[in-house]
Amino acid sequence: MDNKVIIARNAQPTSIAAAMKALPRTGSLRRKVYEYILKQGLRGATDQEIEKALGIEGNTVRPTRISLIKDGYIIWAGTFRKNHHNNDCLVYRAVEEGMML
Repeated sequence: MDNKVIIARNAQPTSIAAAMKALPRTGSLRRKVYEYILKQGLRGATDQEIEKALGIEGNTVRPTRISLIKDGYIIWAGTFRKNHHNNDCLVYRAVEEGMML
């Protein structure tokens, strides 16, 4: 699993610098998020559940999850789960190793 950061095309220089500073740690973060979702099995996990379980802020979880989707490690499970505000949240699950995109 590679270290990656996602930088918007119109990112400000300060955002680019922050992303590059985070790059050495992103591989371990991606691994933690992936392994958490993998352990949830078919139940999957929402962004909010990942945040709470791993103690990671949403602004870090979302781009990490997006990179895992782009690389074929996780997919939307096709279901929703309510959060504590009673809002629907997308549920993601790990792709089985033999079925990776």
